[in-house]
Amino acid sequence: MWDEVLARFEKQAPASVMARLALERAMPAAWVDEVFEANRQRQYPRELLFSTVVELMSLVSLGLRPSLHAAARQM
Repeated sequence: MWDEVLARFEKQAPASVMARLALERAMPAAWVDEVFEANRQRQYPRELLFSTVVELMSLVSLGLRPSLHAAARQM
């Protein structure tokens, strides 16, 4: 999936792509899910893992997708 994102955005938004790659390396999905499990109180995972929500939100906040809906649809 990331090869497609990189190919599309690395020329238009290189800083955003570099930030996304750095976040992906610094906070792997398995680690994010472990932190969620260790610290949750009443929350629970349903259809989406917490790491998926983090990934979708980072795509939007870094400007790689225009909206959360667009990011989810692309996934």
